[in-house]
Amino acid sequence: MRIIAGSARGIHLSSLEGDRTRPIQDRTKESLFNILSGVIPGSRVLDMYAGTGAIGIEALSRGAMSCFFIENDRSAIEVIKKNLEVAKLQNKAQVLLYDVFEIIPYLEKNKIEVEIVFASPPYPLVEKSAYRDKLLNLFSLVCSRHIIQPEGLIMLQHRKTNFEIPSEARYLALFDTRTYGDTQFSFFKNTIK
Repeated sequence: MRIIAGSARGIHLSSLEGDRTRPIQDRTKESLFNILSGVIPGSRVLDMYAGTGAIGIEALSRGAMSCFFIENDRSAIEVIKKNLEVAKLQNKAQVLLYDVFEIIPYLEKNKIEVEIVFASPPYPLVEKSAYRDKLLNLFSLVCSRHIIQPEGLIMLQHRKTNFEIPSEARYLALFDTRTYGDTQFSFFKNTIK
């Protein structure tokens, strides 16, 4: 696993032992960042389910202004911090030990606003409709609380599947999907103007 482009290009990142995280493949990550190449520079990023930090660190390397890494596994937090140091990007990052469903009060209290949200939860969780609906409702809440800016976008990485947005997630609209092997990226926008 390495940083593909930008200021830290070519640097290899550490990963976690075992199967607690599912690192994104380099080719798939490159495809994602090719899609987002016009919006990454100067953006503020929220990396939910950060794992090793590979996606947020790639965004920082490619010119994102800042990234907040949200992860609830202490071992993963240490790996993210180590990877940020190796990439010399720690001054643009904040690493937070939180469950994603408990992060909203912290973000509001600290007046954190972002343009891009990355979410890469474990695939089996996204395949459970109750969990997926809870996550999509969280995305809608991020929109309604003005944490993500009106022009911002949210990317959900999951296994290839079709799903409906629950009616409660009324501030969220799916506008694009891209599939790479068994990985699918679903892109959502904030419907609040």
